[in-house]
Amino acid sequence: MRRVSKKWLGMIVSRVPGFKAPKEELEQYVTPPDIVADLVWSAFMSGEIEGRVVHDLGCGTGRLALASSILSSKYVVCSDVDEDALSIAGEVLTAGSPAPHDLVLADLRRAPPFRSSDCVVVMNPPFGVKSRGADVDFLKTALTICNTVYSIHKLSEGFHDVLEEIMRSLNSRYEFLKVVKFPLRASLSKHRKRVIFVDSVIIRASRNIKDSLT
Repeated sequence: MRRVSKKWLGMIVSRVPGFKAPKEELEQYVTPPDIVADLVWSAFMSGEIEGRVVHDLGCGTGRLALASSILSSKYVVCSDVDEDALSIAGEVLTAGSPAPHDLVLADLRRAPPFRSSDCVVVMNPPFGVKSRGADVDFLKTALTICNTVYSIHKLSEGFHDVLEEIMRSLNSRYEFLKVVKFPLRASLSKHRKRVIFVDSVIIRASRNIKDSLT
């Protein structure tokens, strides 16, 4: 792998196109390059990207998947319920992914299509504004697919309690890696503000070894 930096990674990710027609019900907002770089770089520096299978759940146009591939993941799986977004992700990965990849069209909250211990999930799930609890559903699914998950979540009242409950139910643990201001940019005509910044957090969650997937 060529020598890379987090800044350079963000620059490459910034070239990935956004959604052609964002779907409000899916809360489709582009993940900023610097936040993509923060999340994937954290996983990389912990030795959990290079040579690993990486699943990008709710991948959108494939920014997290591409960043993981650039940092020498062994194989990338890009999953989304939106066929239009998945098509863009496919083009992005075909053009720029050093690692082999697959695309999965599925609602992962209802039917997790794979399980493996030799993998890591990277994701920016819906914040749960339009579909209450969507981010929690994604996190639960992610921990049934892989032993380790890196994810972005909206910081809200009661989030810690919800997270603690999930970790107990799945015999898992978590840590906060970085608090970030996530920009939600206007994408619909009814949006009055050009951008709203939402307090969010990048977390790492992992299953306890004795309960890990085999």
